[in-house]
Amino acid sequence: MDHVFHNMTRRQLLQTATASALVMGTPALSGCSSLPKYQPSGVAKSKALYIIHGEVVDVVRGVILHDRTIVVRNGYIEAMNDQIPSPREGDMVLDLKNKFVIPGLIDGHCHATMPGESVFNPSGFLTTMHQLKRNYVQQIKHGVTTVRDMGAMPKVLHSFITQIEKGELTGPRVVFCNSFTNVYHGHPSIDPADVSIFLPMGAALTGDMSLWFKDTKELSEKMRENSSRGASFIKLTMDKKSCLAGKSEIPVYTDEHLNMIFDYAQKNNLATSGHVHTKFGFDRTLQYGIGSMEHSIADAVLTEKDVAAMAKKKIAIVPTMIIAQMLAAEEAFEERPDKYRTDFIDREMKIRQEYLNSLLDDYTERSIHERNIAYLKTYRKYGLDNLYQKGKYMANPEIYFNILLVGPPNLMAMKEEGILIGCGTDAGVPLAYHGTLWREMELLGRIGFTNTEVLQCATINNAKIVGMADKIGSVEVGKYADLTILQENPLIKIETCRKPQMVIKNGEVYDTDKIKLNA
Repeated sequence: MDHVFHNMTRRQLLQTATASALVMGTPALSGCSSLPKYQPSGVAKSKALYIIHGEVVDVVRGVILHDRTIVVRNGYIEAMNDQIPSPREGDMVLDLKNKFVIPGLIDGHCHATMPGESVFNPSGFLTTMHQLKRNYVQQIKHGVTTVRDMGAMPKVLHSFITQIEKGELTGPRVVFCNSFTNVYHGHPSIDPADVSIFLPMGAALTGDMSLWFKDTKELSEKMRENSSRGASFIKLTMDKKSCLAGKSEIPVYTDEHLNMIFDYAQKNNLATSGHVHTKFGFDRTLQYGIGSMEHSIADAVLTEKDVAAMAKKKIAIVPTMIIAQMLAAEEAFEERPDKYRTDFIDREMKIRQEYLNSLLDDYTERSIHERNIAYLKTYRKYGLDNLYQKGKYMANPEIYFNILLVGPPNLMAMKEEGILIGCGTDAGVPLAYHGTLWREMELLGRIGFTNTEVLQCATINNAKIVGMADKIGSVEVGKYADLTILQENPLIKIETCRKPQMVIKNGEVYDTDKIKLNA
């Protein structure tokens, strides 16, 4: 197999091994970064933050509440009215001068301990470490105050969550599942040992992203261990087909496995969420009544009966259509196949290319993006059918082109049926960078969602999906003071969400222009 270490000298191999070990020691290195520290402004406990002259967007009703004062105390919204306050000593007044206030955005599907790299690069471990910390900062800088992590290196994740809670790292609150719960060699169907001989050793330091199990006894033990670390949901993968080029079928759960998993989830008050790209996975999702379906189907246009059944079982979806746009790699073909030449796909490919060619310093380390672009040439170098056996783990672009074909009509049918639709990025996987929720929001608009519906997907709908609708997702008294301040009215111009003027999380005020991503 063509490994990263092919044709290395013994000295180079030892150097790479050392670098790899350092990467795997991420928790110990968590303080090693040139990331500038940022201190948000705020008030002392029991003191009030008065936010005045705000145009508050009621995302539930899709209306503007004009010239409002929001009173924040101890991180919560205490009151909202049209009165000009009389502050006392220690209080703080923030005049928005009629800027627009929406709830803090929520990225409903991301991977916070993944750097968005296409290939393992042990010699660049400092860049990778820096990017992992940047992931959190980038989210806040772009208006996201809560993320749902859909599979992480658990020890690394908890190290960063602790830093955020202590104020040592700028970042959103994190709702998490810890590891994927998956049958051995199931999705993502990459054995760490095939990527690097050092990765399995590193799992002891970082925690395993995949909770791979071989039998029911191991499944039971690993579920208990995984949930004991504060997980609020279980992440499943429901397909029997790999999403990697050159790899076909993969192992799937037996009915006994799924019965155990869903019984455990119910007894322990854990939500369930499942990766679904195929009708096979969709049907199993319906059968077991999973809480939320992640991603979109590639191989079927759903029938009215399918969509009605999904609605009846109250299954939500976080479609992550933007990852389909990014992984529908034209670079894999000498010429894009005719079946993928539609007006919608033509437009998405143009937007994709413009994005890839733009300066993305706000979203990723430049060297990571440059390597990602260069790695796209691997498709044509080896051919789609040969990639997996050559040790090149790249997404099968046909799956994602097919999602762009059938995903929009499926999604519109779900919307019309009243299915709860969220908004997420899959940030952390190759070419998907943190802080880009606005890209998914705008893509939903191009599919046919109104601006109000787009905002609902990224706020109140996501809040319901992550189980925190009583705390986040709308600007209401009693909820966390999570607010994103925009220059223009997003109900008219959704593009204003690209660059928030200010972000408030738990009553702490972040000036986005002052948040730096590099020293």
